[in-house]
Parts: sequence; structure tokens; C-alpha cells
Amino acid sequence: MMRSVFLTCLTIVLVPGSAKAAEMQVNVRTASDQKNAAVAANAAGDSVIVWASYYSTTGRSYDILARRLDWRGRFLGDEFPVNTATAGNQNEPAAALDDQGRCAIVWQGPGPDQEDIFLRLFDPNGHAVTGELLVNLAVAGRQLYPSVAVGGTGVFVVAWESRETTAAGSRTVARFQLFDPNGSGLGGEVLVDTDSHDCRYPQVAMDGAGRFAVAWMRDRSVHPIVVRLFDAYGVPVTAPLQVNTTSISLVPQPALAMNSLGHFLIAWDGHRADAADIHARCYDPTGVPRGEPFVVNTTRAGARQPRGALSDANEFVVVWQYDTGDPNAGTEIAGRTFDPNGVPTGDQFALNAYTREQQRYPDVAMAGDGSFLTVWESNGQDGSGYGIFASLSPARRPADPNQED
Repeated sequence: MMRSVFLTCLTIVLVPGSAKAAEMQVNVRTASDQKNAAVAANAAGDSVIVWASYYSTTGRSYDILARRLDWRGRFLGDEFPVNTATAGNQNEPAAALDDQGRCAIVWQGPGPDQEDIFLRLFDPNGHAVTGELLVNLAVAGRQLYPSVAVGGTGVFVVAWESRETTAAGSRTVARFQLFDPNGSGLGGEVLVDTDSHDCRYPQVAMDGAGRFAVAWMRDRSVHPIVVRLFDAYGVPVTAPLQVNTTSISLVPQPALAMNSLGHFLIAWDGHRADAADIHARCYDPTGVPRGEPFVVNTTRAGARQPRGALSDANEFVVVWQYDTGDPNAGTEIAGRTFDPNGVPTGDQFALNAYTREQQRYPDVAMAGDGSFLTVWESNGQDGSGYGIFASLSPARRPADPNQED
């Protein structure tokens, strides 16, 4: 239930861009840059947005801020600080929100040796219930790009990239660590893959029973997108599974979404006939593909940085950034919705209303009613550098013939 869970008793139609709400500014602090936004939502539609905010004071760079919203997209108070250690650069935040409204936020920041991965837990009212917790046990080298997911029991998992040097040379591996709802580690950190390939940009997603998947980029081979499934105890239940079937000329960062039943979606960016595209592939809970990879976007101009969200009915949405070709506009945010069979419900649609400068690095989360919240960073819109903006797109349910108007 990473970022989103859907109610199985509802039939939901995901509505393309004509139904989206007006975009809203998330950040209160506008001085300098606000970047690297991520969003998580639960079944009730409550959500939390996290991002990195630049502070230019001596010895300080980016800090992590967060802000909560209710199911209607109304803010529940102002933004609040996440990290307590402020020296150096805190960056690359990610969040997971359980059905009780408890939130786990992770990020990378200065630690005992270069960058490390940190965690902090918050109650449903946004109050911190822990201090900063060091996630990684091995502190040598650089620990980067954390991802977090939570299941129905409140147990959560954090995955990250670890760049280490051994007697055999340097390599990059992916690790994960399970935690109980109070933030205590369950066992030690675990390697996602034990072979000699580099593992980059791991993403983790968890189902309602605590089973989870990790997707990552496997070095610069022609088939670099890989996924592996684990049980609720962190034991592998599959070998690493190759996702893409054609070679990729970019260095993609995979996006991963899983519903509460264990079905999952992987999206990535790559080249097709000399044009950048967004690709995706759907899987059942055992890791069997539900068809071949397919192209998501209809406009083929610099499409990249995809993120996705998936319902319990296997309907899904993918969002990404693309080049407009307009020198005054730069990049914008697009989305496209699909039915349970992977058939598009329409063409791609725009999510941002402000079209000047750069809109980039989107993320998306779904609620139980089928609505989805998209966040991104926008240059110049808040009056000072980059700011964080969001758009809530409602879901439309088919009319009930037995229900009176």
C-alpha cells in the first residue's frame, strides 16, 4: 500500500485531465528553491507531501519539509520541519502513509561517513513520535536515494542505494531494512540482489499483507530494469525479474506502484525510434507479467521522469514531464489513465496550469475513491526560484441506477 490503496467495493473510472482541479501551491516558505517533492496517500484520501527546501545560512543547505492534506485537498496546517540535524545537505525525501494516518518520512543527509539514510515517524496529527533514526547499519561509503513503503499492519520497509568500496573494488548495491510501526528495525539490512551487477535507484512498494517488491536499474546493460519480490519477512520469493524487453539508451530510474492485493506497475523512460518515451508494464502478485511493456505517452518530446499509482481494481495512472518545444515554457507535467486491461481511457492530459519556465519531477499518489494527487516543482511560480505545486484529480464513479439524484 505504498502511497495509495483503493477500496475493493467500488467500481471506479479514472478521469483524464478535464476533471482535474486547479493547481495549488504547497510550500509556505518561498525564499530560494523548494525541490524534489514526493507524495503519499492512504485509503481515506489523506496525504502528505514532502520536499527539500534550500536555506542559505552558513553551514546549512537543504532541509526536509512536509505538509499534510485531507481527502478534499485541503491543507491540514502549515508545512513543518522533518529533520532536526541541519548541518549540510538533507535531500531526496520520500514518504509512506498508513491507513491510520501515521507517516514515515525518509531522506539522505550527512551522517557518520558521507551520506546516510534517515527516518522519522509522525502521528496522524503530524506530530513527531521519534527523533531522527539512522536507517543504514553499514555507514561506510555513500547511502543514497531512499524509498519507503508501508503495509496494512503498520510494518514498513526502506530501500536505498549504497555505494561502497571493498577489496574487490567499488560497486553500487541496493539494500532494504524492515521496521515495526514504532521505528524499531526488524532484523538487519538485506541486499536486494547478491550478484556482481551494480544496482541503482531502488524503489520499494508494499501490499496490504506486508509483502513487497523492489525495482531498480541494473548497471548499463541493454536490459537494465529489474524487479524482485519478497515476503513479509524480507525473504526473496522470486529471482530478479527482467522488466523491459528492448534496449534502453538512457539511464532510467524506475517507478514502482503496488496495490493492496499485490498487483504492481513499473514505469521507466527510454528511447523508441530516436524519441524519448515513457514505458510501463503490469504484473500479478506472483511476478507474472500481465502483458508486454507498452508506451504510455502520446506526445513524444523529451518524455521522462515517470511515476505511477495503481488501484485495487488494477486501474492506474502514470504521470511524467515532457518538453513543450516552447522556449518560454520549457517542460510541463502530463498524465494518462488506463483501465484494468492496460487500455488507455483517453490521450495524455496536462496537469499543470502555469506554463512558464520549468515544471518537472512529478510524483503521484491515489486515494480509496480513485482520486489522485500529483505534485511537482515549478520554477518562478511562487515568486522565488522553484516552488512545490499540486493538483487533485477526482475520480468519477459510474451512475448507480438504484440511487436517486
